[in-house]
Amino acid sequence: MTATDKAQLTYVTDTYCIWCWAFGDALREFAEANRERLSVDVLPAGMLVGERVVPVGQKDRVLEGAERVTEMTGAQFGNDFRAAVREGSTVLDSTVSAVAFWALRRQAPERPLDIAHALQKAWYVDGLDLARPEVLAGVARDLHLDPEQTVRDAADPAVLAEAQAGFERRKTLPVPGYPTLLLHTPAGPKRMGGARVTPEKLTQQFERLMRGEELPADED
Repeated sequence: MTATDKAQLTYVTDTYCIWCWAFGDALREFAEANRERLSVDVLPAGMLVGERVVPVGQKDRVLEGAERVTEMTGAQFGNDFRAAVREGSTVLDSTVSAVAFWALRRQAPERPLDIAHALQKAWYVDGLDLARPEVLAGVARDLHLDPEQTVRDAADPAVLAEAQAGFERRKTLPVPGYPTLLLHTPAGPKRMGGARVTPEKLTQQFERLMRGEELPADED
């Protein structure tokens, strides 16, 4: 099966979406198990832009939310993340994280899920500020990409324009919240998944949608 024969999915996410962190492992396992028949691309959503860009210390109950996500999904958070939240000065800006994503993707367009995971790990495990070039360089090294090239690309106005174009594309898709995973079908994009879904359940949903069946609106 060639790349053009594969089913196409778009994962609409945001580095600072805590439920996306919870969903990431299941999605990557599902994508790997079905790599011969589907292709998943990632679209950074722009969840925190404009007036929503504030230091994490100004956000309510971040650590309580992380505890709830762990209780409900098993997703783990690092002690360095907790320390950064308590310290409070890290500014969460989805434009910065989207630029980081697109800069990294220039070197590895076939690895969007790995890139999205690495950026979320930098925050939700390591508590790092993605606005700092040395942090972005470290993410690139973790992905075995060129750190200096990544930092240069992140400063390229064309990459910022790509991130902003992605935010506009998100507005054209049926995205009620994050994470949203969309299977592109002749009848239009169909939503599947959910933060608490298993890889096995994702495969079942995928197969049902490929058969033209509809999924219940509340299936997770």
